[in-house]
Amino acid sequence: MIITVLGSCRQESLRTLYEITNIQDNISFPHYTKEMLEVIKFCKYGHLTPEQTINTFRTPMLNKIPIIFTEELKNTFENSDLYILEIASKIKYEHNDIYVHHIVTEEQYNVPIKDEVKISYQTKDEIEEDILKIRDALNNKPMLIISHLVTYEKGERYNLALWLEEICIKYNISFINPIKELKTKNLDIDNLFVKENVLSHYTAEGHKEILKIYNNYITNLMNK
Repeated sequence: MIITVLGSCRQESLRTLYEITNIQDNISFPHYTKEMLEVIKFCKYGHLTPEQTINTFRTPMLNKIPIIFTEELKNTFENSDLYILEIASKIKYEHNDIYVHHIVTEEQYNVPIKDEVKISYQTKDEIEEDILKIRDALNNKPMLIISHLVTYEKGERYNLALWLEEICIKYNISFINPIKELKTKNLDIDNLFVKENVLSHYTAEGHKEILKIYNNYITNLMNK
């Protein structure tokens, strides 16, 4: 089975069990739905010029090397058996009708369009509409949506996780809230995450435990 991941390093453990395409590493770690649609459109249609990719996607932003659309990229993306989407943010970053990766605004990366980017929040309706567009763009192939790490029952992450769960139930889309799942295992949660002011990364033990959850969901999803 071949999986394309549209998300962050929090899905890194999947590589130990599954064949993961190089799309995430070579193009971007998208965090919000409109950014995912931008990545999907590029993989399917090459709708951006190589020069535009440097100001749009994470990897070319970092290495200053443009990406050239190829039929190999298209085939790799479209031949995937499963798509895993980690929707971790409501915030969108827009430049000339293109939705770009969030590091575009960070000083250390010196992206030329930094001061021209419009930043705003997506609504629940907008995210719902995007998820349906993503599902259609993936030709209704299996997809699994994952929320960010949500430790408090308040705030933007919590609200987004609730929205995602509601949307996924409404449209019968598989969904994982990682913290909620891990808490059912009676684990020492503190050992599963790197100690940060804003929780964002798994420890080795955390990757090991979340992989078990991912694997269970993937097995059930693909056996439907």
